[in-house]
Amino acid sequence: MAGTNKKNKALLSKPAIILKDPQLPENIGMTIRSLVNYGFYDLRIINPKLSWPNNKSVSSSAGAFDIIKNSTKTYLKLDKALHGVEVLFATSVRVRDLEKIVLTPKEAIQIIKSQYKSCSIGFLFGPEKAGLNNNDLSEANYIIKIPTNPSFGSLNL
Repeated sequence: MAGTNKKNKALLSKPAIILKDPQLPENIGMTIRSLVNYGFYDLRIINPKLSWPNNKSVSSSAGAFDIIKNSTKTYLKLDKALHGVEVLFATSVRVRDLEKIVLTPKEAIQIIKSQYKSCSIGFLFGPEKAGLNNNDLSEANYIIKIPTNPSFGSLNL
């Protein structure tokens, strides 16, 4: 675990990171690892394909699961996972026909800093195979379109 120093106090902060319908347990584990690297601890998992927690998720988290396991929650439905979230940013690679403000990641951070600094923020990510559907995106206040290769827009957390 390069760069890991368990003697240092872990930084723990918000926002809520919400994974909807994750399919591969390894992706959940790697997401956990990324969250802990940046001090996030509020992970909400909606309807994971395999039971949670599981050995593949825990092992692929490289020890990060132990840090946030008590604050990680699972839900069956999106509406329950959004409890306490005041402003929701949903992610999409595809352009959708929705009346939503679409932002780049940089623009989203600027809006959060200027308008929502003291609000409870959530970031919603969809399943690996197809991403979020229009109903999921309609729940968001904003959509973040993450720039990718135009011929291959599959993001894997």
